[in-house]
Amino acid sequence: MKKRILSLMLAPILLFSMAVPGFAAESSDSAARLAAVTKKVKNALALDTERYKEFGDQLTEGELAPTWRLSWSGEDGSLEVAASESGSIISYYRYDNDETWDSAPLSLPKSDPAEAKKAAAAFLNRVLGSGETVDLDAAADKTNSLRQTRYYFRGTLLLNGCPSPLSFSLSVRASDYAVVQFRRDSLETGYIGSVPAANFRMKQSAAEPLLQDTLSLRLEYVLDEGEKTAVLRYLPNAIHNFYVDDASGKLVDLTKLYEELGRDDKFTSADAAAEAPSPAAGIEGNGGLTQAEQLGADKLKGTLSKEALDQKAKAISQLGLGSYTLASVSYQEEELVKDAPVIVARLSYAKRVDERTLYRWVTLDAKTGELISVYSSRLWDETGTKKLDENAARKTAEAFLTAQQKERFALCAAYTGDPANQRENGRYGVWSFQYARQENGYFFPTDQFVIEIDAIDGSVSYYSQSWTEDVRFDSPDGIISAEQAVSAYFKTFQITKGYVAVPQKLDLSDPDYAPLAEMGYRALNSLKLGWQLTASGNYVTGIDAKTGQPVSRDSEESNTLQYSDLAGSQAKNAAEKLAEYGIGYAGGKFRPDKKLTQLDLVALLASTQGLLIDPDDLADGDADRAYRTAYNIGALQRADRDDSRILSRIDVIKILLDAGGYGTAAQLRGIYRTDFSDQADIPEGLLGYAALAQALKVARGDSAGRLNPSQSATRGDAAVLLLAFMQRD
Repeated sequence: MKKRILSLMLAPILLFSMAVPGFAAESSDSAARLAAVTKKVKNALALDTERYKEFGDQLTEGELAPTWRLSWSGEDGSLEVAASESGSIISYYRYDNDETWDSAPLSLPKSDPAEAKKAAAAFLNRVLGSGETVDLDAAADKTNSLRQTRYYFRGTLLLNGCPSPLSFSLSVRASDYAVVQFRRDSLETGYIGSVPAANFRMKQSAAEPLLQDTLSLRLEYVLDEGEKTAVLRYLPNAIHNFYVDDASGKLVDLTKLYEELGRDDKFTSADAAAEAPSPAAGIEGNGGLTQAEQLGADKLKGTLSKEALDQKAKAISQLGLGSYTLASVSYQEEELVKDAPVIVARLSYAKRVDERTLYRWVTLDAKTGELISVYSSRLWDETGTKKLDENAARKTAEAFLTAQQKERFALCAAYTGDPANQRENGRYGVWSFQYARQENGYFFPTDQFVIEIDAIDGSVSYYSQSWTEDVRFDSPDGIISAEQAVSAYFKTFQITKGYVAVPQKLDLSDPDYAPLAEMGYRALNSLKLGWQLTASGNYVTGIDAKTGQPVSRDSEESNTLQYSDLAGSQAKNAAEKLAEYGIGYAGGKFRPDKKLTQLDLVALLASTQGLLIDPDDLADGDADRAYRTAYNIGALQRADRDDSRILSRIDVIKILLDAGGYGTAAQLRGIYRTDFSDQADIPEGLLGYAALAQALKVARGDSAGRLNPSQSATRGDAAVLLLAFMQRD
């Protein structure tokens, strides 16, 4: 039987295909194929296409696996489906003209995630093949949004109940729970061979030691954000992609396998010149503004002139600026050391070489002329010609660093860091060297120098530095061994058995593979049973060298706020429900019993628009930003601002209804009444607000039916009222 060869190839190879649009060039055979595929697609999706007036198709004859793209369109929307010849759905996109992305002001989504999940499950039941399933709970995007118009699911397709390299994505419209987008990786168009039965031979205990041996760590000093003391930590080195083959019981280096299979292929080389800002970025003048106008005249006091800076730069002979012409100088403020901004001058130099312009950018301290950094563009040297060997370049680099940073450089040693990040030195026409600070025999790579020496003329083509002042270094006494650290690190992983994408070398003598061989293909992916390491939910950044405990950060960022002071509060449920949508206060405390100031309520409203602040610990400009947000949504007028004013319950109701667009209706006179027993206490002109609030079920009476309009509100009251308003019918 003729082999079916499919189209997922090694990454370095480009995939070409022939597109055959519409019926223009179709034979009767392709017309019959189109009719058959269309029928299969409509049956699979239970499509009613009567609403669409136009139909189009495109056949893509891949290497040996065809794909059909069917499209329907009409006055009220469109639909596009990609499918294989067998009718398997690869992608689905639906667009309706009447779909809205807007929501009512200050409102929570009215849709139900459970209904969206049910719709997703029903759709997947139609499009997935035999033995294919998904875990929708794991794939669901659990991020809550005030403007929730779609529910998203992204994850892995399970084959015979096991993880696989196949992924999928799906989105459900929140307004009516219609699936509007679906995409999946296809077995039929992506892999050769069949799916092996999920009959595993190995036990996990046999795979564990093989996978653990692939891990390695390096011991370095690290400085956590906000800390002053650097501590020793075992940091993970990047590793190749490994798996344990279930059939042979052997460890397989997939990364190496891909490299070996692709070794004879021709690669496309892009221009390897170093990335650098556009030369135009260095041209003086910016829309007619002088440098003084951009930075402020006071900040530029004491800075050196363009000519003086040029002299300072050219005095450093190792920069090789003698053949360059100064094009421009720009000044800007940078924070080279935390909380200590300085004015730097960026000098742009240029020269013509072989009908091309080369640039060298030199950054100096604008007041002292001290060298800060250097970077350059360069020509791509296909021959790899070098006039300077690595040893000579290293001596040049170290002499330069000694001259520029003698005291700091004396604390450094040659540093390689993660072995996986090392590359062939000198490959791109420069010799690159990195030096990092050492304390107690261990590297602290936060402080380092990186330098590149041009292999042709021996000049410094790149130079950067980073240094931290006033760092204390923890004693290395009492650290655990590297073996203990690797063991602790290994325990942070799960060992997963499932299907693995493994490149399989092609038999190029087989005539079925001839077209692929002509295009340079050497392998296609197949599925094999295997065991792999899977990271836990938290991203582990290292192992504490003294406690042996993992140091991690949560890999799933959440906008959910957390408060430590809501226990026993009647506002607890309201505050926590709002927090699920990122509505509330920064700082970790809600202070529900605190009397509500105007600023407190404005900050709460600002958080509904994505601005999260702590009214009890304001940074510069926080209050102004919050009030601008309140003005924009109509909650207040600028003349109403009074940050410290204590608000009453009726004040809160008025501000909420104004922000929701009910203000005009609430101000009508003579048409409103309420059921509150203390209606007579409602201030003149605010009865409409109270009546609408009661009708919307935002405000409810107490046990005696009273609104208590003049009673001072608390932050807890504001949370309860705001949640009720955002959940209004």
